[in-house]
Amino acid sequence: MRGSGVSTVVPARRSLAPAMLSLVCMLGQGATDLAAQDVAPGPLAAAAQLSPGGPAVYLGAGLLLTAAHVVNPGVEITAAIAGARLPAKIIKQGVFDEIDLSLLHVDPGKLPPTLPSVQVCTAPPWPGDPVIVISSGAATRSTIVPPSVLPAFHQHRFPTLIRDVATTGNSGSGVFDPARKCLLGIMSRKFTVNGRDIAKYFVSADLIRTFMKGVDLPKDDADHAEKVR
Repeated sequence: MRGSGVSTVVPARRSLAPAMLSLVCMLGQGATDLAAQDVAPGPLAAAAQLSPGGPAVYLGAGLLLTAAHVVNPGVEITAAIAGARLPAKIIKQGVFDEIDLSLLHVDPGKLPPTLPSVQVCTAPPWPGDPVIVISSGAATRSTIVPPSVLPAFHQHRFPTLIRDVATTGNSGSGVFDPARKCLLGIMSRKFTVNGRDIAKYFVSADLIRTFMKGVDLPKDDADHAEKVR
C-alpha cells in the first residue's frame, strides 16, 4: 500500500551482502549489541539467509518463516543455516499486501539437533515494550511504538510497529520478546512520511497463527504443528 503524497510504504530494505550467511544463534549474554540483562540466558533464536531472498527465522523441525515479498516462488531457493546450504521448499506463500509471510521447509535431518526452536508469542506487544530484531547477521534492540505515529488511514491495518528504522533488521527478520523469548512477528515494511522514516511494521504473532492454520506440514513435523499454531 502506498499513500497519496503523505506517506509511502515500502518493503523493509533487503540485505545487500552478496554471500549467504550462516546460522546466527543470538545469545542473551553474547550478542555485542545487547545488554546481558535484556534477555534470559541461552540461545534466543536461530536465523537463516535465503538465496535468493533475505533473512528467515528458524522455527524448528526444519521450518523457516520469512516475509513473502523476499521470496520468489518461481526459482530454486537455498537456505544457509548452521554452516550448510540446504534446498528450501515453499510450503505456503502469502502476499505482500495481505499477510506478508512465507513458510519454507528444509531437511531437519541435516541440521544440528541442538538448534533453538521458536514459540510464537500469545500476548500482543504494547507501546514502549522492548524488542530484539534478529536478522541473519545481527541482533539489535528497538521499542514498540503506537499506531498513532502513522497517518490515520494506515493505523488500523498496520498496528504492530517498531522505531529505530535505520538500524533494525531487513524484511524477513524476526521480532522477539526478549523476556519471554518468543516470536512477536516478522519484519515486513517501513513507513516514510514527508521524506522521513518513522516506523517499521512487522506481521504480528496472531497473523502468523492465522497463516499457519491449514498448512500441510511434512509428516515428520506433525508434532511441531501445534507448537506454531
